[in-house]
Amino acid sequence: MRRKTRMVHHAKRRAFANTCAIVALSVYGIPRIPRLHPGLDGTFSTVWILFAALAVAANLYFLVGADKERSQQLERQEAESGQALSQRGRDVPLRRRAL
Repeated sequence: MRRKTRMVHHAKRRAFANTCAIVALSVYGIPRIPRLHPGLDGTFSTVWILFAALAVAANLYFLVGADKERSQQLERQEAESGQALSQRGRDVPLRRRAL
């Protein structure tokens, strides 16, 4: 089942602005968070840094366009399997290819 997608105006510009804001917040915040010592302070620092890294990575993933490329690859694969079905008939099961 395909997920619903819609066209968002200025999505790349918004993702770039979000990435810049997250990087600026990280540059400002990382020197001010507690040291990475065992305990509650260190756990907070680790989670904060990982969350910031995840947010930057997700925005960069969108900016690079990997999601579009992946959906196009899946559409091509579905089209190929549909052609194979019409050529072989519905009796023969299809093998799925790894991505």
